[in-house]
Amino acid sequence: MFIQILVNGLILAGNYALVAVGLTLIFGVMRMVNFAEGQSVMIGAFVAFTVTPFVGYLPAIGIAMIVNGLLGIVIERTAFRPFRGAELNGLIASMGLSIILINLAEIIWGTVPQTFDTPFNQTSVLIGTVGVSVQRLVVVAASVTLLGSLWWIVERSPLGRQFRAVSEDPEIAAAMGINVNRISRAAVVIGSSLAAAAGALSGPVNLLTPDMGQNEMLSAFAAIILGGFGNVNGTILGALMIGMIQALAAVYISNAYSTSIAFGLIIVILIFFPRGLVSEKLAENV
Repeated sequence: MFIQILVNGLILAGNYALVAVGLTLIFGVMRMVNFAEGQSVMIGAFVAFTVTPFVGYLPAIGIAMIVNGLLGIVIERTAFRPFRGAELNGLIASMGLSIILINLAEIIWGTVPQTFDTPFNQTSVLIGTVGVSVQRLVVVAASVTLLGSLWWIVERSPLGRQFRAVSEDPEIAAAMGINVNRISRAAVVIGSSLAAAAGALSGPVNLLTPDMGQNEMLSAFAAIILGGFGNVNGTILGALMIGMIQALAAVYISNAYSTSIAFGLIIVILIFFPRGLVSEKLAENV
């Protein structure tokens, strides 16, 4: 039972973390909240579902990330760049875009929930005395790999240094020769791609619907707030906590109330730690 809870918790945490760190990256660089991030999860799941019969599941994840990266370019150009310095307008624009994407998905894939089967769903491995599907292990391994890659990009790469420079002061960054528009676009592309990966990974263990991604979006926001807004390490910790609490609540109380229980505990935590569990440090923020 413990192994099953652990795996389920890590799956939830990985999905929430991929969406949350994408949101954190975009907010850190652009000071805007991408409300269409949940729809990137949905588009990623449906794109992977559509192309898997032709290319296989693992390549389909990469294709979903590329498609949503291109979608990120559209989002940055239409919903964010024109409203730089007017965050409320950008927020409303991204909310409108999220509704448009849901309607487009309904037109393309329909409104009937669909199952996403992969070869990994048909195979299980024994961990102790518990059988765990390979698909679930793939979700955990891929989430860890993607999150580790993002950490390296932000902390060690030249692109990461430019992210931090634009985050701290875009005007000074521009004066130093950094192309602020290019860096902002890169942040949205990476954030959208990570959300797409979350959808492509979680799709085979969930039903596909045009409104999927809403729960991931809500839980991602909770992880961001719990971990300290703008703090990547804290965001991952917050996602891990939410995922594990939901997995425990689903087994020992009720799956129907697992999300409510998790958010109730988050409210209690924030009463005592209003700035989040991880102290905000500029050096750790994007």
